Amino acid sequence: MIENLSRGLTAAAAIGAALSAGVYLAFSTFVMPGLRKQSPPQAISAMNSINRAAPSSPLLMLVLFGTAIVCVLAMVAGIKRHDAATAWQIAGCVLYLISVLILVGYHVPHNDELMKVDPDSPGAGAVWSHFYSAWMAWNHARTLAAFGGATALVLALRAR
Repeated sequence: MIENLSRGLTAAAAIGAALSAGVYLAFSTFVMPGLRKQSPPQAISAMNSINRAAPSSPLLMLVLFGTAIVCVLAMVAGIKRHDAATAWQIAGCVLYLISVLILVGYHVPHNDELMKVDPDSPGAGAVWSHFYSAWMAWNHARTLAAFGGATALVLALRAR
C-alpha cells in the first residue's frame, strides 16, 4: 500500500515537474527573446500582462504549486526507505522545490517591481534591460532545477 502511494506520488511529481520545466523553458527560448525584440514600453506592458494573467490561471497554479505539495508528500512517504529509488525520489523533489523557491523568492518579487514601472517613463529602457538579464539568468536556473527534478523522479520510478 505505502509502496503504491509512494510510486503514485513520484509519478505525479515527475509529470508536474516536467510540465513546469516546459513552462519555464518556453520563457527562456521564445517568450522572453520575443519580448526583447519589442520596444521597452511594449515589452514591459506585455510582461506585466503575462504576470497579471499567470496567477489567475488555476491550471498553471495547480501544476506549479500542486506539484510542490506532491513533492513534499513524496519525500515524507520515502523518508523511512533507504534505497536507490528513494534517493532519486528525494533528490528529484528537492530539485523541483528549488525551482519553486526561485519562482517565489526571485521571479514573483521582481515581476511585482516591474508592475510599478511606467512603460513610457524615460528610464523604462534601462529598467527593462536590467530586468531582462537578471530575470533570464534565474529563469534558466529554475528551468534546470525543474528539469533535473523531473529527470531524477523518472529515475526513481525506473529504479523500483
